[in-house]
Amino acid sequence: MKLETLGYLCCPACRGEFEIMIEAQTESEVLVGRVVCHGCQRSYEINYGLPNLVYPDPEELPVIDAMFLKQYERIATSYDRTLRLMLLVLGIREPRTRKRDLVAPLELAPGDCVLEVGAGTGSNLPIIAEQIGKEGKLFALDLSPGMLAVAREKLKRKGIEAEFALGNGAYLPYKDDLFDAVLNFGGINTFGEKERAIAELVRVTKPGAKIVIGDEGLASGKENTWFGRRLLKMNTLFANKPPKEFVPKQVEDFQLKWIWRGTFYVMEFRKTLA
Repeated sequence: MKLETLGYLCCPACRGEFEIMIEAQTESEVLVGRVVCHGCQRSYEINYGLPNLVYPDPEELPVIDAMFLKQYERIATSYDRTLRLMLLVLGIREPRTRKRDLVAPLELAPGDCVLEVGAGTGSNLPIIAEQIGKEGKLFALDLSPGMLAVAREKLKRKGIEAEFALGNGAYLPYKDDLFDAVLNFGGINTFGEKERAIAELVRVTKPGAKIVIGDEGLASGKENTWFGRRLLKMNTLFANKPPKEFVPKQVEDFQLKWIWRGTFYVMEFRKTLA
C-alpha cells in the first residue's frame, strides 16, 4: 500500500478519517502496519502491503457472502482456468470481449482514477490500466484474500501498478465522489446486501461518471432453450435477474444490456451531477 493511498481511504464502518501506524516500509510502500479510525477507533491491519479493510468481521457477514467467500478461497488458484473453459463454451474470446463489453462502457481516459469492486483474480485490471495509462490510478477491492493474491501476482508479472485492498462491496473503504469510473462484474449476484452495495458504488463515484455492474443471468426466453437449461444445471447463478430495482434515483442514462450470447447482464448508468 502506497502511503499516498491513505488520502483515498475512509473507515468502512463510519467513514471516518484514518491515521496510519507503520511497522515496516520501503521507499514507496507500507508493508506492515495498521490504520486506525479517528471516529470509531476501529483498527485495520496492513500485511504484505495489503490493507484488510473488511467490515463487518467475517463471522458477521450475511450467510451468502460467507458461503461464497469460502468457495472463492477454495477455488482461487484454479478460477482462471475454469472461467476460460466456460467462456470457450460460450464462444467468448478474452480479452477483446472484456474490453468491448465491460471496460469500454466506463468511458475511460488517460489519467483517470478507477475502482473495480469484486476484482477477483484481476482479469479486467490490465485492460483498465491500458486505458488510463501510467498517469492514471487503479484501485482493486475484493473480499477474498486468495483471489486478490492471484490478481496481485498477475499484475506484478505484467508490470502494472494497482492499489489493492481487502474489503466488502457493501461497505466500501473509500471517500465520497472519488472515482472517474467504477466497475463491478461477476460479484453482485453473491452479495447479501445488494441495495447497499449498489448505493456504495454510486457514493464513491464522481458526479457525471460511469458505473458498470454485471453478472450471470439469462436474457428473457433463454432459460427455455436447451443451452439455457444446460447452463442453469451447471451453475444456478445463471437464474439471477438484473437487480434493477436497487439502482438508486440519483443516476441517469440507465441501460440494461445482455452480453456473451445472452448469458450475462450489464447495467450501466451515470451518477447525476446534482
